[in-house]
Amino acid sequence: MSSTLEHFSHPEHPLRLKEDVVIGENAKCHVCNKSVIGYPTYTCTSLDDIDCRNLYLHKTCAELPATINHHTHDEHPLTLLLRPVNYICSVCDLDVRFAYACDTCNFDLCIRCVELPTKVTHHKHESHLLAFLPCSDCCDVCYRNVRFAYVCDNCEFNVCVSCAFEQRVLRHDGHEKHILTLMPREALFKCDACGEEAKDSSYVCTTCDFWIHKSCAISPLIIPDPTHHHHPLELVYSIPDMHRYFIRRCNICKQTIQKYYWVYYCHKCTYFVHVKCAGLYLKTPYVETDDTGDEPDLIQFPLSGEESLFDLIVTQCGKLQGEFQGEGDDPHIIEAHWSHKSHPLEQLQFTLSLNDDDNDAADDDKKGLICDGCIQPITVSHPSYYACIPCGFFLHSFCATKLPKELSTGASPFHPEHSLVLRKSDSFCSLVACGACRYSTNGFFYLCETCDIKVDIRCAFLPNKIKHELHKHHSLVQRHFYKSECSLSRYEIIDCVAYSCQTCIGFQVHIFCAFYPDRMNQRYDNHQVTLRHPPFFYEGVFYCEICEKQVNNQWWLYHCGKCDHSFHFNCLRPYENVKVGGTIEYNISNRPHKLALVLKGSADKDSPHSLCCRCGTVYTFEYFLECDGCGFRVCVECAKDMDSVDHQHRTPVK
Repeated sequence: MSSTLEHFSHPEHPLRLKEDVVIGENAKCHVCNKSVIGYPTYTCTSLDDIDCRNLYLHKTCAELPATINHHTHDEHPLTLLLRPVNYICSVCDLDVRFAYACDTCNFDLCIRCVELPTKVTHHKHESHLLAFLPCSDCCDVCYRNVRFAYVCDNCEFNVCVSCAFEQRVLRHDGHEKHILTLMPREALFKCDACGEEAKDSSYVCTTCDFWIHKSCAISPLIIPDPTHHHHPLELVYSIPDMHRYFIRRCNICKQTIQKYYWVYYCHKCTYFVHVKCAGLYLKTPYVETDDTGDEPDLIQFPLSGEESLFDLIVTQCGKLQGEFQGEGDDPHIIEAHWSHKSHPLEQLQFTLSLNDDDNDAADDDKKGLICDGCIQPITVSHPSYYACIPCGFFLHSFCATKLPKELSTGASPFHPEHSLVLRKSDSFCSLVACGACRYSTNGFFYLCETCDIKVDIRCAFLPNKIKHELHKHHSLVQRHFYKSECSLSRYEIIDCVAYSCQTCIGFQVHIFCAFYPDRMNQRYDNHQVTLRHPPFFYEGVFYCEICEKQVNNQWWLYHCGKCDHSFHFNCLRPYENVKVGGTIEYNISNRPHKLALVLKGSADKDSPHSLCCRCGTVYTFEYFLECDGCGFRVCVECAKDMDSVDHQHRTPVK
């Protein structure tokens, strides 16, 4: 027997009736949310759409009448509808997906309540039959306000629909060992399902002291259309083993989920929701507001590509009025630039040959020119730059001649109280901590001489207010945090700046994370990778192609959809603001060492070699100086004290 059906709840594809359909043991009906095992069932005919592979409808549910008359609402006929999320049955007060509805009267009747009897008995009131009538509350069991109840007119005993049919003895998949018994009175206890302590009715296992809230016990096994997610959520009774490598967080409240508590879970997206949070958003409609409509000129983050940050610096700098560093009489030569007075700087043009080979090491050196001012790459998008070839010192022409010598009072959103002057450290290994992002730089920075506060170039020109792709409906404003957490990367925000939503409490983006581009090139294949933020479809776990460690897919990551390659965002590009490669000469025991500034890799962080050979302490920063010949290492603090620091030079570009 086989036939097809066009069903209003699934207009994308026709459904096929199968008596012997092969389905999973936990398969549930799309309409009534009950098991389809052993029943004639309609399934989706599509094999290509992954979201349709688990769509099942009992034959009886699929063939429900389109219109009915019902004693709970005899004023008008009721029409079968697929309701949006957050609708509640007018009779039982539980969530509604499919409902017989009267839009004229704002009345919804869920599938469960269609066949309610007009009279029942109840174990707490066995002396009289209870009649189904309009009523204001459930007086004698749960005490909730309701629109309908079973009522005894003789004794003034009222019980709501949910309580009228509650099971006194329950077998539950969340505790398969023994049956659970409904306790006769409410009690204050910590629930073994959700972990919350609350006074509530409870189901108890008298054998092993297992207690759960009644509300948890009757939690739906599947939430077909959750408010904040695009796939159904399944109730599981602990976090699956494959996802226990990292601490998991609720995607609604962002708090930790203990691995042995019940949780709603989307296996396609590694999406988790506390039971209590899922219950809240089943009942409360989510209304989005948009406060960015009157601010169309706000800059959109994340920035589109790797070169966009320098474009932003140029654009924002152009909005300021300031005194620039001039080019001098000959625009092609700067005899003594304030940041590099030892040699003249010659203006050159960055070009790429049509025959450039990506695997050629010499070309890699050319493609990797880094500006010593803004610490951004010099590229064909802004090809003009000044260079001191013997020292390996480079500046974008813009950074050499157009950066304001001084930012007037109020020009910087980070430090509007005083004016800021443009500065650079005396040595490339003298790292300066930016007061905005707390990351180090050996490039240009702006200094408040009154407060001794420093802000690097990239932070100095960030706008005060932005909009962000991952928080579309509200703008984000710069704000100082003493301790918080980035909502996107999960980085700690400690005594620094973040972009914060003033409407949604608890949403903030570390200023450092604003610098990660939406797309970027990488050397591991020929495709661009995209910055992805969960939840997104991927069944299984991710491993970083660089460090080969598991990637937390509840965090930001870079992903190539064509190659299915994933990367920790800070492995692919740690987005340091320090130019490495400069060298100094240092003599120890009459033996010369040529020490190069190096970024400490992830393998070095726990290595016994992370001790400074001069002072014996662990490196203070992520950077150190290393002799390529013998492996002698010193921390940047010791490098500042070396007598030969004035003889620094950089390796020439080949």
